[in-house]
Amino acid sequence: MAPTPAVAYLFLVRLQPNPMKYVLFAVGAILTSQFAQAQISDADKAAHAAATDVKSVEDTIVQIEHDWGNALLKGDVAAWSRCLGDDWVITYSDGTLVTKPMALADLKEGALRIESFRLDDLKIRVYGDTAVVTGLITERSKFRDKDTSGVRRFTDVFVKRAGHWQAVASHESNVSAPK
Repeated sequence: MAPTPAVAYLFLVRLQPNPMKYVLFAVGAILTSQFAQAQISDADKAAHAAATDVKSVEDTIVQIEHDWGNALLKGDVAAWSRCLGDDWVITYSDGTLVTKPMALADLKEGALRIESFRLDDLKIRVYGDTAVVTGLITERSKFRDKDTSGVRRFTDVFVKRAGHWQAVASHESNVSAPK
């Protein structure tokens, strides 16, 4: 059976490519690529911004830790007070609790004297508007003329309130000398 003229025409005539289809395909591919790149870039930017924010918070907290120690070293009650929330409390390894008003009274009367301090092994973990600091403090100090010098492990909990970071809880434990 002989092919119909229409079918023969399809086989014999070579279809010419439509350049507009290629242009539209190329434009579509470029736009898709740019959109995907923009999404990746936004995700990268967000991750970078979050990492930068955490680093900035860590730097701020480290500065507050040093400001806190320097305020004690100088007996600067106002500077010390700015580092701590009004609800701050410290727990010592023997179970003693000291509130901010109690510590403030001791500082004002000169009962606590810090002669030197050094912070080491600081680790800061940030959880939104809360940060937890662990570290090691070595200090020469006296409380009511009793030598309280030593090396202690500490944990400080900071909260961001009204745009400012303040310590709200602390714990200190004496580090035993190696046996």
